[in-house]
Amino acid sequence: MKRRDALKIGALAALATTVASAYDEKLIVNKQAMSIKDPANPTEAELKHSPEITIGTADKNGFALVEVNIGQKGVLHPSVENHWIYEITLFADGHKAATVSLEPKTSRGYLAARIDTKSVKTLSAVARCNLHGDYTSSIAVV
Repeated sequence: MKRRDALKIGALAALATTVASAYDEKLIVNKQAMSIKDPANPTEAELKHSPEITIGTADKNGFALVEVNIGQKGVLHPSVENHWIYEITLFADGHKAATVSLEPKTSRGYLAARIDTKSVKTLSAVARCNLHGDYTSSIAVV
């Protein structure tokens, strides 16, 4: 490999790393698993951080559009420079099915994936808030 080609590859790798995460990692201050203290009466803050999972109609092969919005009962999580959902992961029966990394201000807590729902019993989503930790919600696939 020529020196010039090696330098190009190095520069591209550095650029890709920079683009991959445009926010300052120091802004992620809480990575603890959080839970709703009283599931029958969640607070507004708990609703704001909880993933809401919806399943569309399956196609002939059993794949359905699964959407995850962060926030329940009309309470949406903000996406501002210092408070946002930086990652959402969707699990099908405990196996990672999809994940999305999000940037503050330019994206809001949302994930969509087509999932083969024929044999899946449970879908779970984890929302990772940079300030308030990780909140998980699950639903049964009927």
